[in-house]
Amino acid sequence: DQGDRIERLLALRARAADHLIRLAWQRCMPAAQGLSLFAVGGYGRGELFPHSDIDVLVLGETSAQHAAEAGLSRLFALLWDCGLPVSHAVRSLQQCRDAAADQTVLTALIEARPLVTADGARGALRQATNDGSLWPPRAFFLAKLEELRTRHARFGDTADNLEPDIKDGPGGLRDLNTLGWMALRAFGVRELEALVGLGHLGADEAVALQRERAVLAGLRYGLHLVAGRPEERLRFDYQKTLAARLGFEDDAESLGVEKMMQGFYRAASVVRRISDRLLQRFEEQFDGEAVPEPLTVGFSLRRGYLAANDADWPRGEIGEVFALFSSWANNPQVRGLHSLTARALAEALPQLPGYQQACPHTRQQFLSLLRQPRPVDTLSRMARLGVLGQWVPAFAQVSGRMQFDLFHVYTVDQHTLMVLRNMGEFSSSRAAERFSIAHEVWPRLRKPELLLLAGLFHDIAKGRGGDHSELGAVDARAFCQTLEMSAADTDLVAWLVEQHLRMSVTA
Repeated sequence: DQGDRIERLLALRARAADHLIRLAWQRCMPAAQGLSLFAVGGYGRGELFPHSDIDVLVLGETSAQHAAEAGLSRLFALLWDCGLPVSHAVRSLQQCRDAAADQTVLTALIEARPLVTADGARGALRQATNDGSLWPPRAFFLAKLEELRTRHARFGDTADNLEPDIKDGPGGLRDLNTLGWMALRAFGVRELEALVGLGHLGADEAVALQRERAVLAGLRYGLHLVAGRPEERLRFDYQKTLAARLGFEDDAESLGVEKMMQGFYRAASVVRRISDRLLQRFEEQFDGEAVPEPLTVGFSLRRGYLAANDADWPRGEIGEVFALFSSWANNPQVRGLHSLTARALAEALPQLPGYQQACPHTRQQFLSLLRQPRPVDTLSRMARLGVLGQWVPAFAQVSGRMQFDLFHVYTVDQHTLMVLRNMGEFSSSRAAERFSIAHEVWPRLRKPELLLLAGLFHDIAKGRGGDHSELGAVDARAFCQTLEMSAADTDLVAWLVEQHLRMSVTA
């Protein structure tokens, strides 16, 4: 409530729990022989949220466990009685090795931090979990990568919904933890920042991850306090209370809660963007850098990822960026963007011109992207990589913008992209029953890109005050005129944006 740094709060809370647990151990286990106590899991990392479980491991041989059974019972009863939500495991070294066949158990053990240790116990536990035959780094990486993808799928592969999960959702704290576990297993480093020196992470990327981790951790800490329990989902009924507690205030353009949520969505977006690059670098570390395969002029495939051949790409030219997306659209075998090219793009973003400053040829390049295969995929990729917001500044303003009501279940930018995806479905050969008429009409459209532009601009003026349909129509008209589209096409796009609410009501 006093605005202290979240990293300090988490560390102080863990330190307070350390102190209480050591006092309880001294009281209940004064003569314990051969037993050690470790903090594991998130508590082992030295960070503790207000209502998170406190995971501990009692390590010792079976004979020592039996001898101390009564004392251990008193210990955990005392901790529970004083309000600490302690979860515990009592294992020998061999039992730890056996349990670590499950990578989730190994994950908790590799972060073990000693609280009360017998001689040599710390080294023995580290040696047991670092056994080369037990989850080698590459196997551990692949298991964690599959776990991450499965977890993302549970949330529809997006963080941009009304009630996001701060911990487990895409772009959440669990993603950062997963990167840390991979780095620890593969390179033996306990902080992602250490990857900068190893060449796997840029200094700017490390700073960005640290900044967004603080945003996410602050929200999770506050949510625990507001909910009074270990709540990880930023539910609708907690959002306003949390925003007020964190000092977000209403103004003429936005509610305080909308500002808070926009901060979350943007943080999650940055985490996902940098995570994608780092995961790819880990993959290259294990499998080696592939020989480039020529694809189109200026671009090649490296292990299925699209890469720019020129080390200085894109040289501040947004036309070069559009050429990249054109190559991507015309080669469906591309798995994604190569990490080095993605980083070069991120670094170049602030210098790229918007549509108003771009040259006529570049503006025509953008329109041609809307006429190429899978234009909706292209717009989605441009949005996720930050290019669309740079090209159309008004889109950047609604990026991560939520509306505090139960009707709009996605942020404005994600809602817009979903509308475009629906339009993309109209062009598929298999007609959906819900949109059967649209499937009949789509093949007759001479210029389907006009419909896509109307979809892109229909909510772009949300949050400015006034009628967003009318304001959006002004933006759409200015965009079309700047791109030197015909008067008829410009009028049609602007009319579609201006009338979209009437269409919805009528339908």
